[in-house]
Amino acid sequence: MRIKYTMRKLVRFICACLSICAVVGGAVCAFVSRASKAEYSGVELITVWQIDSFEGGKGSRAEYLRSVGSKFYRQSKIYVEVTAVSADAARSNIEAGTLPDIISYGSGFYGIESYIQEKDYAVSWCRGAYCLISLNSTDFSAANAENTVINAGRDNLAGAAALLSGLGGAKEISPTAAYVSLINGDYDYLLGTQRDIIRLQTRNLSFNVFPITCFNDLYQNFSVLADGEKREACKSYTDYVLSVSENLYKTGMFYDDVHLYSDEMSSLEGVKAEFTVPPVAGKDYIAELKNVVTAGDINMLKSLLKPLK
Repeated sequence: MRIKYTMRKLVRFICACLSICAVVGGAVCAFVSRASKAEYSGVELITVWQIDSFEGGKGSRAEYLRSVGSKFYRQSKIYVEVTAVSADAARSNIEAGTLPDIISYGSGFYGIESYIQEKDYAVSWCRGAYCLISLNSTDFSAANAENTVINAGRDNLAGAAALLSGLGGAKEISPTAAYVSLINGDYDYLLGTQRDIIRLQTRNLSFNVFPITCFNDLYQNFSVLADGEKREACKSYTDYVLSVSENLYKTGMFYDDVHLYSDEMSSLEGVKAEFTVPPVAGKDYIAELKNVVTAGDINMLKSLLKPLK
């Protein structure tokens, strides 16, 4: 009988110990959980859409924003999720009521006009540039509509740059086809962008570059769409992207007066254009610009564009 009694006491003691361990363990787990969450108090995630409205230089602008986001996380404990989205897909999602916290887009983009707050309209975080390129000539005054081919680009208005440069009517073809037609000798000049410079550098070809200063719509812009506390976190991220602009050489892009290149790309640094288009524009406005370019009406084009100087 004594053995049974002792065993019952032992079982009760063991159960009591297990109960205490469970309570203490639960408290410890709860503490660890709270400690982890304390690192991510407030805003934990920022979503960014990257829209490539025009050709970049090299690599991926979305990947560049992700890499900057990783560094931003280390100091803020806020994740940055960057998604590459086409302009049409972005507009479809916006119409359906799906929006990111930050949208990165090329100048002249339409579809978010009603979501932009005037106080934080748009900030350009990098840009491209139009230029004339020749494999043989340094006399760019000899370029005309017959001996020049235009890299038509994507959603940018290369035709406006051509018209304002006195090259209205020159043939516009796809980016790769335009580049190939230049190296094949079909044309003496190419009206292209920084991307064409990098294409030629990759092939180790010798060439000359002349910057176009009359027009540029190759600006990549940020607009913050989030509200409240998240809006401030988004602005911190966009400010951080601007603060590390010296790394833009990885993308083959430019930023204001930051010196990044010592090769042919350097001729496009610090170039100030005379005209551009607004960062955010209406669909009808863009259609009108294209019609005016097609008609070759320079005066009407200038009246519709936004002066930069």
